[in-house]
Amino acid sequence: MNERIRVLQRQPKRISITLSYHVHEALLTRSEEEGRSVSNLCAFLLEDALRDPKRSLTPQPSGNGHANGNGHSLQPPAHAAARLNTRAF
Repeated sequence: MNERIRVLQRQPKRISITLSYHVHEALLTRSEEEGRSVSNLCAFLLEDALRDPKRSLTPQPSGNGHANGNGHSLQPPAHAAARLNTRAF
């Protein structure tokens, strides 16, 4: 593979996601506090979450809160809500 193709493959990629109102508001507030765009904040948070391979991104069993049929909490981990500075979604 030539060098030009390798460089093109490393270009940033765009995605589109749908967020709840509360998540969007929390991201907007935090991005304003940090002086960065919502897009930049989201990229940073995703990269940070994926950096630690020991961090689980799947729902964890919970003894409290609402649970789905598998016994997993439907709410994000407490650390996620704390980082977003908002209540559980």
